[in-house]
Amino acid sequence: MENQVKEVVIGDIEGIQRNTKKKRNKKTNQKLSNWSFGKLFDYLKYKLNAEGIQIEKKDESYTSQTCPVCGKKNKSSSRNYTCQCGYKRHRDIHGAMNLFAKVYYGEIRPLEFTVKPFTYRRIA
Repeated sequence: MENQVKEVVIGDIEGIQRNTKKKRNKKTNQKLSNWSFGKLFDYLKYKLNAEGIQIEKKDESYTSQTCPVCGKKNKSSSRNYTCQCGYKRHRDIHGAMNLFAKVYYGEIRPLEFTVKPFTYRRIA
């Protein structure tokens, strides 16, 4: 493998379909119940195991809402996560970094990563 990946960790979202605390519209509920996350995980596991890479599900609670610098919880409603303490990062990268810290260090804490620039593309 080019990047010598040994392990892949993905957020465990079991129960997202059964989450009854939130009121959602009919379309959203249908999308959630049709989402075959288990099938996706099994496919990834099959492909990664063929390359000798392990895959694991981990609890991702609050990884996208918690600031790694000051620890405050803050829901992001845009593409960027911004905290009052001045921390700012793209919300997907922010969540992934916090999940990494939570898995490997046991807590959400600041990390320094170099992230390659990326762009979003829509399929018409």
